[in-house]
Amino acid sequence: MRKVIVVGSGIAALAAIQSFNEQTEIYCITKDKLNQHNSSLAQGGICCSQYEHDNGHAHIVDTYKAGNELGDIDVIQSIIQHSHCYIEQLIQNGLNFDTVTNQQDLDFAMEGAHTRPRILHIGGDQTGKYLTHHLMNQLSSKHIKIYEETEVIDLLKDTEHAVCGVRALDKHGQQLDIIAHDVILATGGYSNLFPTHSSASSSISSGHVIAHHHGIPLRHMEMIQFHPTLLGKPGQTYGLVSEAVRGHGGILVNSLGEHFMKDKHPLGSLAPRDVTSRTIFQQQQLGHQCFINIEKVEAFSNRFPTIYQNVIEHFPDEYAHHLIPITPGAHYTMGGVKTDIYGRTNLSHFYVIGEASNTNFHGANRLASNSLLEALVMGHLCGEAIHQSEIRDIHVSEYEQRLIPKISDEDLQGLRHQTFKVLGIERNGPDITAYLNSIQDCLSNAMTLAEWTQSDWQKYIEVKTLEMISISALSRSESRGVHYRLDYPNTEPTLQHTDIEILMEDSIHAKQVIRPRKTQTILP
Repeated sequence: MRKVIVVGSGIAALAAIQSFNEQTEIYCITKDKLNQHNSSLAQGGICCSQYEHDNGHAHIVDTYKAGNELGDIDVIQSIIQHSHCYIEQLIQNGLNFDTVTNQQDLDFAMEGAHTRPRILHIGGDQTGKYLTHHLMNQLSSKHIKIYEETEVIDLLKDTEHAVCGVRALDKHGQQLDIIAHDVILATGGYSNLFPTHSSASSSISSGHVIAHHHGIPLRHMEMIQFHPTLLGKPGQTYGLVSEAVRGHGGILVNSLGEHFMKDKHPLGSLAPRDVTSRTIFQQQQLGHQCFINIEKVEAFSNRFPTIYQNVIEHFPDEYAHHLIPITPGAHYTMGGVKTDIYGRTNLSHFYVIGEASNTNFHGANRLASNSLLEALVMGHLCGEAIHQSEIRDIHVSEYEQRLIPKISDEDLQGLRHQTFKVLGIERNGPDITAYLNSIQDCLSNAMTLAEWTQSDWQKYIEVKTLEMISISALSRSESRGVHYRLDYPNTEPTLQHTDIEILMEDSIHAKQVIRPRKTQTILP
């Protein structure tokens, strides 16, 4: 029987599990509770372009343009066109997307940077919750063992140097070694490095660092998307306000009532997220609180029940005046482990999918509601790729204990205090250089541990990730998408073809990789 380890429990992980047959023994390991992940919080929907009668062409173009032309057209085309059959499969299996009132027609919503309505939702603003439940309901038919509150800390290898399992720590700090033919990481992103974020978890995902330890390149770690509309004010937020609110007529305004996006982008309040977040941040620098004016949003409380309850709980006075206070917060990481669309890495029998991966699908800025689509597609494609591989005999090689530096609470707090200022919506080379020097001093001066706790591991992961982001951000000497540098404010056409990869050889460093483009003819 084939044995597969799936690390994570979001939609990418659940889609992979769904693809396995009853002859597959599955171990699902998650560092939090099974249903505690960003997928379940997703208010925005899933892009659905199979009914647009152009084989996804307009969707492909929108994705490429929203990503500031850093994405790979081959990858974008492939993922979008694969999505059509998987979304249709969800519909055929009884997942009830919202329909137009009193009709059976699907209710397609408009969101930022899309040229046409193509977003499917469930329960108005509860798509992630319902999609997750739909996939979880199918776990009972699988041969599966679930480990909750258990954190994977390393990979195990066989005598042929292929991955054959994981080492993990359970909630009691006990070490577990789990052996399998294949390992899939679906550990999510690292946006909760920032003080204001939308992540469901308080602990940092470690999949990218584990891959890095084993020589797998990380790509575009500098690309971190800030969602423009978290409910609240800087430093005090209460979850997301879906982009669909603006798609249904909500307008961004400041405390003077000015429609400040009107002259910033042709799409106004539905401009791409990088443009919108940066403009809101600049408004805040001028001393303005920003809001979504929902006066023109019909039946707001019925269409967006989760957001409505959240708003009236925290900001009833503002809601009475049709205003929702908002502020940007770290939301999604385009960077991650370098893979193809099947999740394959340069290490045999080791796969990375969903937000933890980087396929060059999102480019420098994720198009709204493309994340659930990517997770669904990669999960299925990864499972299918594993099914096509041979089941081998496993001979585990001797494990060499991983050493990590012991980061002090004082050093960590000092670095945390600067994350948004240095690596947030606006960046500056000299500031990043000074910050990177502080990070590397912290890592090099720390005592090395052979035995360590989950807390030691989390502190190390946080500081190591900040180092990776800083090195990547310094290596991209331009402004593109979510990566905006005050000292390089222009987009450089020569860097459109350049990937920034983080490598572990004798020491960590960044490498610029020129990526050839073959299929730009698909664009108008």
